[in-house]
Amino acid sequence: AVSLIAQEAPAPSAVQTSESAKTLDAAPAMPDLKNAPEKPEAPHQAWFTDYQSAHKNAVEEHKHLLLVFTGSDWIPLCRIYDRDILNQPEFIDVVSEKFIPVRLDFPKEAKLPANQAKQNQLLLRAYRVTAFPTVFLTDTEGRPYGVNGYQPVTPANYAQIINAMRQMAEVRDQYFEKAAAAEGLEKAKLLVKGVPNLPGNLSARYYRKQLDEIIANDPKDETGKVAKCKRLIADVAYSDQMQELEEKVEWGKMLEVTDAYIRDNGLQGVERQQALMNKVGVYRKQSNLTEMVRTLLEIVSVDEKSPIARQAQALLDKLRAQKLQEDLSPRR
Repeated sequence: AVSLIAQEAPAPSAVQTSESAKTLDAAPAMPDLKNAPEKPEAPHQAWFTDYQSAHKNAVEEHKHLLLVFTGSDWIPLCRIYDRDILNQPEFIDVVSEKFIPVRLDFPKEAKLPANQAKQNQLLLRAYRVTAFPTVFLTDTEGRPYGVNGYQPVTPANYAQIINAMRQMAEVRDQYFEKAAAAEGLEKAKLLVKGVPNLPGNLSARYYRKQLDEIIANDPKDETGKVAKCKRLIADVAYSDQMQELEEKVEWGKMLEVTDAYIRDNGLQGVERQQALMNKVGVYRKQSNLTEMVRTLLEIVSVDEKSPIARQAQALLDKLRAQKLQEDLSPRR
C-alpha cells in the first residue's frame, strides 16, 4: 500500500465509482503541521511547471515524468513536503537522473497564469487526483505505473524510494513483451502480472488494451482477475457518462444511469453506497430534499460503520439541525 497523508483536493468530478473512491493508507507518522512554513517557498530550479516542456525533455533524455500535485499556499503538509523533501538537493538531484520533475500547483490565494491553471486542471482530471500532495510516476506516453505522496523519511531515503519505483515500469514492459509472444491463458497471466496496481479505475483508463486481452484470453477466469477487469472497465464507462451528463446538466438522466449501474453490476456494500452518494449529489443539485434524505438513510442502512455511511450521517445531522433552526426561528 502507498503511504500518503493527504489533504482533500478539489474533486475532478462529483462522480464516484466503486473503484475511484478508495482511500490511500495513512503514513506511520504525522509531521507537526504547526511547524509548517507560513508561506510556500520557491521551488528548486529543477522543477518544471510546463508539462509540454517537461515531456519534451523526458523524451529527449530518455527519462520518465515525476508529477507532484500540490496545494502549496493552503495545505501545511504540502509546504512541509516542499521544505523537507522536494526542494532538498539530496532528493531532487538524485531523482533528476531518471525523472523530469513536474510541479502542478493548485493554490487558493495566488493566481496562476490562465494557461498553467488550465493545464493543471486537465492533468488533475486525467489522473483522477483527489488529494494533495500526490505523486504520480509516468512514462513518456503518460501511462502511470506508480503513486506516492508525503512520507516521513529523509530526502535521500525518499529519493531511493522513488528511484526504486522506476523499476516497476521495467517489470511492466518485460511482462508485456513476453505476453506479446504468448497466447491464451499464458498471455492473460503475463498481462495480469504486467498491469500496474493503480488506485481507482486508472488501470482501465491507461491499460484498457491489456485488460481487454486478459478478458479475451481467459474465458474461464482462471486468473481470477477477469471479473475485476470487467468492473474496472464498467467503472470508467459509468464515470465518463456521468461526467458528460453533468456537463449537460441532465440530472434526471444521471439518476437513471446510476440506477442502471447499481442494478447491472449488482453493487452491494461500500460500492453501493458510493453510487448512492452520487444520487445524493444530483438531488442536491435539484434541491430535492425529500429524495436526498431518503437516499442518505439508505446509505446508512447498507453499512452504518463505513466511512461513506458516517459522511451520510453527518449530512443528515446537518439537515436536521437546519430544519430545527428553521422551525424555531420567529415567523415574520
